[in-house]
Amino acid sequence: MAQLMMHARVLKRFYKLPIKVQKKVGTLIEKFQLDPYDPAIGLHGLKETMLDEKVRGADLPDGYRAIVIAPEKGDTFLLVHIDAHDRAYDWAKNKQFEVHGSTGAFQIFDTVETQAAIAATPSPDHYLPENTYPLQALSDEELFQAGVPSALIPSVREVRSDYDLEVLLPYLPDECGEVLIGYAAGLPLDEALAQTLGSDIAPPPSPGITSPGDFSHLAQRPNRDLVIVEGEDALRAMLQGGTLEEWRVFLHPRQRALVEWTVNGPMAITGAAGTGKTVALMHRAVHLAQTLENPRATLLLVTFSTNLAITLKGAIQRLNPTVADRIEVTHLNQLARSICQRGGWKGQIASLEEQLEIWHDVWNQPDIIDLPLSKQELQEEFTLVIDANGIDTEEEYLTTVRTGRPRLGRKQRRAAWPIFKAFRRALLKRNLLTFEGVVHQARMVVEQGNFAQYRHVLADEVQDFGLEGLKLLAALSPISTGVSNPLCLAGDGHQRIYRNRVPLSRAGIEVRGRSRRLKVNYRTSEQIRRYAEQILSGLMVDDLDDGNTNRVGDRSVFTGPNPDILHCADPQEEAQLITHWIKDLVATGECATHEICVVYANDKPDIITTLQAEGLKPFVLQPRQEDPGAEEPGVRLGTMKRIKGLEFKAIAMACAGQTDVMNDLETAPLLDKCERYVAATRAREHLLVCLKK
Repeated sequence: MAQLMMHARVLKRFYKLPIKVQKKVGTLIEKFQLDPYDPAIGLHGLKETMLDEKVRGADLPDGYRAIVIAPEKGDTFLLVHIDAHDRAYDWAKNKQFEVHGSTGAFQIFDTVETQAAIAATPSPDHYLPENTYPLQALSDEELFQAGVPSALIPSVREVRSDYDLEVLLPYLPDECGEVLIGYAAGLPLDEALAQTLGSDIAPPPSPGITSPGDFSHLAQRPNRDLVIVEGEDALRAMLQGGTLEEWRVFLHPRQRALVEWTVNGPMAITGAAGTGKTVALMHRAVHLAQTLENPRATLLLVTFSTNLAITLKGAIQRLNPTVADRIEVTHLNQLARSICQRGGWKGQIASLEEQLEIWHDVWNQPDIIDLPLSKQELQEEFTLVIDANGIDTEEEYLTTVRTGRPRLGRKQRRAAWPIFKAFRRALLKRNLLTFEGVVHQARMVVEQGNFAQYRHVLADEVQDFGLEGLKLLAALSPISTGVSNPLCLAGDGHQRIYRNRVPLSRAGIEVRGRSRRLKVNYRTSEQIRRYAEQILSGLMVDDLDDGNTNRVGDRSVFTGPNPDILHCADPQEEAQLITHWIKDLVATGECATHEICVVYANDKPDIITTLQAEGLKPFVLQPRQEDPGAEEPGVRLGTMKRIKGLEFKAIAMACAGQTDVMNDLETAPLLDKCERYVAATRAREHLLVCLKK
């Protein structure tokens, strides 16, 4: 039976087609599977007008045509474009549609268009001397190995600068452009190729290609741009809400390999902001849920932040509603509380105000004298060392690793221990626990067998989990039983905004040999990515375990305008500049209001009234609520912590306050720098940063 694979370009533009055409496509797909040459489909050859003899046209209502690529071998056809008659044929006439003989990827390219673009490119002044640009070192054979179509190798030969490569990228097939970017950024060719194809995780099936028109293997290989659509219902499911959420349908081959990777032990997915860690984790959760053999078994997907958990719950439901009820989506706070309540705890989590009251009572106790440190330092020591590490005894405290804390001798620790005991007694007297205390108690409940393990545990944002949180994940997962895929962790040390580094190995989670880093940024333009990395300039960022992150080869797949950096004298000027920037984006049609977000550290800037005065509706993002998106117009406003896990076409960072760390990054604490990095990387195409004059 024939099958029709649909290209991403068709799905992305599908909702813009006339309704009659949309309905006909669904019917066409179903008929195609029975007989691609059914006269009702109207498939016809175009040899006289097309460069590629495999191009076929298919009749659609209102004078529209579908461009279908017929195979030279097998019965897999490819639907690659739909448009009005003349536009559809003009689009296809000079293009070639081939399976690459080395990578096995399906490629669409236009040699004439590519050469014309290069010829029209002005010669920049920053060319490197001849034969010194990295791509110049590759032979024709190596360029073909990298996925460059033979017909485009002469064009790649002319690349002598990053500028040239940026000009050429829109005309190259995606995967070969990605390999070339990785190689130019410093990766060895084999590594750049392996990351692009996902072959460093799971070797793909042998291409076995007999000709560029042999499509017989495409359905069995990871495809970033092709998907099988089995009928009208399947097409409708892909286009929920009248548009395409690409992350639900299309995965990068390396993401797909991570989703389906079978490991005997814990695994980790790392990568900078925008590299698709969360998307891969969601797809892996659905993949594992589909393999559950016990009908009563469930798996756990847990995040650190409340808001991301809410977002993921809705996304999982859209991704695969048939298994969504077998995936428990929650955040660490909620998870720990529910476990403790299951274990019989009926107390409350102490608020910051309640903790300060208890500390005040401790300092007034007559036996608390001769403090080894200041009161403030002792409170921080409790929070960052005692509480964060679940320390219960003086001996544990004397021997614990105090990463990121000032040196403290054994004598001082002994003198401090009674103070910490007094604070804990006061908490228990009020039937209160700290947040970390609840996590610790939850772990005890699980380890004592009073809460069942999950078959699979997956966790996002693990860079912000403390030692007790990581130990809780380990306890909830069947690591010790030897079953496959017990625990999958995703995170990024660049985005740690709540606590200091805690290596996974300290929690008994060993991921050596089972940790993979995603290097390609799909969300953020290269210009914004580079600016965000400058915020962390000079810092060594950990790999979630005992090593440091290797950022060689990190890159974005698209370019955009440079970030706008403006200096403001006061909050009023800042509000005016941000509002005018937003108005320009809306007036030019580059962004709708809901695609723009103003972020700030703590207090809202003086912008709500300014937006309203200029006829723009403000919409303040609320905790524990999902962003309604296009359903609710309005410029979004939120703290830098609140927008963690979200993304917008445009971000304006209000950092002109006198105390904002963006104005003095050299002396800024690491966690504050990471918070600004997170905020900047929420922007896809446009970024405005307001600093003080």
